[in-house]
Order: sequence, then C-alpha cells, then structure tokens
Amino acid sequence: MPTVSPTDALLLALSTSKANDVQLVVLPKGRHATVQLTDLLRQVASDRFRLAAHHLRAADLLLVAAAYRGCISRNYYAMYHAARAVVFASHGGDDFEQHSVLPRNLPASWTERAAREVELTDARLLRNQADYDSYPQSETEWEADARRLGATAAEFVQACEDYALGNGLI
Repeated sequence: MPTVSPTDALLLALSTSKANDVQLVVLPKGRHATVQLTDLLRQVASDRFRLAAHHLRAADLLLVAAAYRGCISRNYYAMYHAARAVVFASHGGDDFEQHSVLPRNLPASWTERAAREVELTDARLLRNQADYDSYPQSETEWEADARRLGATAAEFVQACEDYALGNGLI
C-alpha cells in the first residue's frame, strides 16, 4: 500500500465524508495558516478529475492490447470519477458515491444533466456485464462496445470538466 502524506490523509478524509460531517481543525506547528474549505473542495474535485484522466489512459492501453472487458471497466470508472468530482464540488462535499445514486445527483443546473445521467447509467450497466458476466467469452465480442464507450467516456469527462470550470468548481 502506498504511503499517505498528512496532506493526502486530510484530503482523503474530506473526500470521503458527507457534507454535513465535515469538521476540520488544523493547528500547524510554529505558525498560523488559513485554508479555506472551498479551496480544499476544489482540490478534491481536481484530484478526482486527475483520477478520471488516469482511467482514460489505462482504458486506451487496454484497447490497444485488445483487452476489451478491462477497457470497458476503466472507461466507466473515468466517467464515474469525473461525475463524482462535479457532484462533490456542486453539493459542497457530498459526492453520493454509490454507483446507482451518483447519476441522479448530477447538478440540476447542468443543461446536459439528463443525457449525462443516461450515459453514466448505461456505462455502469455495460461495465457490470463486462466485469461479471461469463458470456460472451470471446474478447472480440466486446470490441465494439469498448470502442463506443471509449468515445463516450472521453466526451463525458471533458463535459464534466467544462461544467466544473464554467461554474467555478475547480
């Protein structure tokens, strides 16, 4: 398991808490520091976008390797983490992380909300099939879905980032 720095531990605690449960006390040694909660929320959202980008890159490598089931899974997780970033920042620290709940909590002010909810839900269902169903057993049977989801995931992540930037969330 990787070593977690104190800063990472703080951000991890914040990123996994619910909005109503956030209580931070920071007492730096020998000096005073002020950290705004909104800055920490932006940092968590930005870090989630970095994680989404990591999953997109992994999906590309799996596509080239013809590992289509894994490609589908990584593309879904890229979408999932991008959506978590937007929801976390727009709900003030609550990301509704459950896979079936997250899509319904995309920001109401997002004009693309309904379409993005459907895309994320459909991607989760496809990921479940790719990860858990034994059939079809041939990897090549998953290629068309992997390629289609790859395009959808890249566009979805970009749309989430655009929304977050346009609304001052990151």
